[in-house]
Amino acid sequence: MKNIKIFTLLLAILLVNSIHAQPVTLDPTFGQNGMTVIPNTSEIRLLEFDKSGNIIAVGYTQEGSECYLTILKTNPDGILDPNFGDNGIVRGLRASATAQLGLKITKENKIFITGGLYVEQYETSVRTYLQYNEDGSIDETFGDNGQIVIVPGFPLYSLNIESDDFILFGGEDNNSYAPLIFKRNYDGTIDETFGKNGFVYLTDHETFNIRPEVIKILSDQSILIAGSNSVRTENPDDTDGDESAFCKISPNGNLVTAFANNGIWSMNIFWDIYTEVFEYFTDIIEDSKGNLILHGTFTQINLGTDSSFICRFYPNGTIDTDFGTDGFYHYFYNYRFPKEHPQKILQNGSKYIIGAYDAVHSVNYNGTLDESFNNTGSFSCKDFPFKATKLQKVGKLILGGSSNGNASIVRLNIPYEVSVKETPYPENLITIYPNPSTGELQISPAGGGLRGWNNYELRIRSVEVFDVYGRKLLTENCQLKTTIDISYLNSGVYFVKIATEQGMLTKKIVKL
Repeated sequence: MKNIKIFTLLLAILLVNSIHAQPVTLDPTFGQNGMTVIPNTSEIRLLEFDKSGNIIAVGYTQEGSECYLTILKTNPDGILDPNFGDNGIVRGLRASATAQLGLKITKENKIFITGGLYVEQYETSVRTYLQYNEDGSIDETFGDNGQIVIVPGFPLYSLNIESDDFILFGGEDNNSYAPLIFKRNYDGTIDETFGKNGFVYLTDHETFNIRPEVIKILSDQSILIAGSNSVRTENPDDTDGDESAFCKISPNGNLVTAFANNGIWSMNIFWDIYTEVFEYFTDIIEDSKGNLILHGTFTQINLGTDSSFICRFYPNGTIDTDFGTDGFYHYFYNYRFPKEHPQKILQNGSKYIIGAYDAVHSVNYNGTLDESFNNTGSFSCKDFPFKATKLQKVGKLILGGSSNGNASIVRLNIPYEVSVKETPYPENLITIYPNPSTGELQISPAGGGLRGWNNYELRIRSVEVFDVYGRKLLTENCQLKTTIDISYLNSGVYFVKIATEQGMLTKKIVKL
């Protein structure tokens, strides 16, 4: 009996250790040892699954100075379908690799693509709709022998192709440079019932001017548009670069004023005294409770580094301050990501998978690093820059990109719904007290002026107070320490942004 108890205890220990240490690996049952490489192609941009679970991938093939749209089809395990096109590959027309690309599997299991194709009539690449049959042949019943060419229009930043009835495009007015979104039907026509004659301008020219980097149709059919807010005030020091921002509009294009701050959320999350910082959101998902999880990035122009973050908002547009550190989980890099590799976010059970280009990361539901994921929270995709990510099924993550200059698809075995060891938040470098407070707040470096980041003495330069909607309520310049009065504020949660000589910290406070 004693031996049985010892064995049971050892088994339990091994099981606990295995739960906390689950590696991420290439799936050897996929393609060739986890990867499908397609010679004489260049890269994959988008992935989808058809009604039978086959993988449909769209990207480009570069030939000298010319670029051609390329469509691939494999079975669920990465084997090219010999009955699709030419042994699993369809090389389409000459195309623009810089145009926003969209891919959708229709109700009839056909392949719908929108991108920029070279049109001789216009002597340039023009927005085009294409549709292919399951065998890779062009669907001649669609449009004009399988394609619909859209008259050249606005510069585009983003599109949403989730709906079976319409496509949303985000771009910029050619004349006023004002950001906007517009709605087209699948026959190429503008839906004039949306907004004003099909267009919704994302600016009031005074308080918000939101560049639409990403568009998401929510479960209630309202539309969330996220990106950056580039409005400037008369005070040039009031903002440093572009703010992260989003807004919500109704299905017919009206601003949802009950959401966030009259429909808008905007905040300068990062601040640095030495270099401008441009912030923007890159992706959005919505969970089953209607919470909004957004991924964002800020780029320091002079230092050439990128830092990224995810944050979670309640359905009403207020930030969930219990997520991460006061609503944010940050992860940093010492180099700049190419802009054409926007970071993506997926929900993996109760966790989030984020990443693009050369790494995949996992974050717990509460906004802490998931150390059970490959023992470190991250998996390196060295020599495989990827742009497309899709969860195929439980524990299987598909990535689409390129390997040694050839379009490639990878399948990873990843942990799913595992227990995790929590990681503590980093030691505070700034002290705010009392917190909660009924009136005055004392703000000073921890220890009254200790050496902190990069061994520089921390000195406070300014303090700003924001509400959960991103509205700035107070700005105060100061020196080593300061006292601010918040007695006039309503009870609730606020953010204090403290600018030091080495950077910026954001702290959550509670006003009683």
